[in-house]
Amino acid sequence: MNNILIIEDELMTATAVKEALELNGMTAEIAEDGMKGLELIKKNDYDLVLLDLKMPKLSGEEVLREIRKIRPYVFVIIYTNFSEFADIKALANIGIDGYVNKGPDSDLKELVNIIKSKLEPFSIDDMGAIMEEAKIKEGEQ
Repeated sequence: MNNILIIEDELMTATAVKEALELNGMTAEIAEDGMKGLELIKKNDYDLVLLDLKMPKLSGEEVLREIRKIRPYVFVIIYTNFSEFADIKALANIGIDGYVNKGPDSDLKELVNIIKSKLEPFSIDDMGAIMEEAKIKEGEQ
């Protein structure tokens, strides 16, 4: 079972996401701000972190920088209304695995599907493509 951490200061939004994830066979925990999220990251192993950008105490970017120090390989998906391209690009350079807008047009089912796709194991075809890509890169060196 996959374990997800939702770092989101809007409790109604976080609760809806948590319930949707649990209905899809995942466990989820909510941290209502960045400080609490980092405390939980230090104590627990998560498969994926769903991270808001605008929060009290620590911004999502500050939290992301710390997550990458503590758990460099955990999947992190940004989930926010804030969508300036330059800022998303900067976050990508720090290390995000996706971005989903949580605005009024957002689709909870789509969010769950994105999370599931990040956590699904590789198929035989995926592994073949990864191995082929690695051989090509090795040949380039």
